[in-house]
Amino acid sequence: MFSYVKKLITSLNSNAHPGDIAHAVACAFLLALVPKGNLLWPFLFFVTLFMRMNKGAFFLALILFSFAVPFADVATERLGYEILRNETLRPAFARMYDVPFVGLTRFNNTMVAGALAGGLLAYVPLYWLSRAFVSFWRSRLQPVVVKSRLYKAFCKFPLVKLVLSAGDLAGGGK
Repeated sequence: MFSYVKKLITSLNSNAHPGDIAHAVACAFLLALVPKGNLLWPFLFFVTLFMRMNKGAFFLALILFSFAVPFADVATERLGYEILRNETLRPAFARMYDVPFVGLTRFNNTMVAGALAGGLLAYVPLYWLSRAFVSFWRSRLQPVVVKSRLYKAFCKFPLVKLVLSAGDLAGGGK
């Protein structure tokens, strides 16, 4: 876990492509919204593992978004209800349910349908917001934070030293 945090910090402050970090944050939000008790969640998780993105940002954002997602349950439930009661989509849902293993995704659950639709709708705005934040961090915030006394005092904590040296520990001290 420490190595993922180290990779995120390194990529935020280096020339890593901002799109990789933004893509990771947007995918993590989508995955955090989808309930975990169905076949859809592991499928989406394994698909995201093979995508080109910053894995440190992905796992950190997934953990952070998982704490905030319960506050979105009412909205995703309503969205899913509206999607599932749409008469024009009903034949497509019936055909999908007849496909083997597709029923195990529980797409016909209002929470799953609403979370998937909400995550897909939020993907592009969240991608651009994350990308803008990375650019803003690199150009304006990072130089100010590094020079602050609070940051220097924070870096002296033992756990923070361990996180900052996690890349060295993983590389065998090289």
